[in-house]
Amino acid sequence: FDEFNRIEAEVLSVVSSQIKQIQEGLKNMLPKFQFEGKEITLDPRTGIFITMNPGYAGRTELPDNLKALFRPVTMVVPDMEQICEIMLFSEGFDSAKLLAKKMTVLYSLSKEQLSKQHHYDFGLRALKSVLVMA
Repeated sequence: FDEFNRIEAEVLSVVSSQIKQIQEGLKNMLPKFQFEGKEITLDPRTGIFITMNPGYAGRTELPDNLKALFRPVTMVVPDMEQICEIMLFSEGFDSAKLLAKKMTVLYSLSKEQLSKQHHYDFGLRALKSVLVMA
């Protein structure tokens, strides 16, 4: 599930109980189990992963019972210059290294020096969108 903490708290409560049922079935190595009143086959290779972007407007804090069902993994900030360089090389740009440096400098300076308005986006998605158009 992507951006899991955008789901409303009431829905999270229901999802929490459903995930708990699936995890219990996996833990007990059940080939089939009752889920929402139906018997379903459980694939032992099943995994449940969520992503969250805490600290943004409209994001809810996960309830403790739901937090307990997942193992946290911390992500690091991506190397935008390297991503930019690889994208440019893959599209056939000979001077991809130089262009990647210029693009990331342009984006970081824009992010630092332009006003902090919500419609400005200088993140990785925006940078990738520009590169795709190149």
